[in-house]
Amino acid sequence: MHKSNESAVFAELLANTFTTDEERAAHEREVAKLVAFAELLNIFDDVREGSQISKAELARRIGVKPSVVSRLLDGKGRNVQLDTVADVADALDVYIEMRVRPQPKRKQSRHAPIEVLAA
Repeated sequence: MHKSNESAVFAELLANTFTTDEERAAHEREVAKLVAFAELLNIFDDVREGSQISKAELARRIGVKPSVVSRLLDGKGRNVQLDTVADVADALDVYIEMRVRPQPKRKQSRHAPIEVLAA
């Protein structure tokens, strides 16, 4: 029951903060992007650890300072570019598969604009 009370309070906070459908949709898009990026970084870090590659070695492989890799994998990187993500994937000997599909026609069944799925 405690959880549902927290959920209700959070839902009320969101309703008060984002008063229009457009504001709520924009917020949901931003959350989806943050979640997807965090999931991608977690996967990269799991692969790195499983391959016994240090952050310093990963940095050497992609040609950046170790602090850059540390910030990236800790989720503190700013304005991370797709080419950096591709370089990390290549250095870890994995690939990223991307698909672009149309959203369902019904607005209620829309998907998040981005999601990350581990193999």
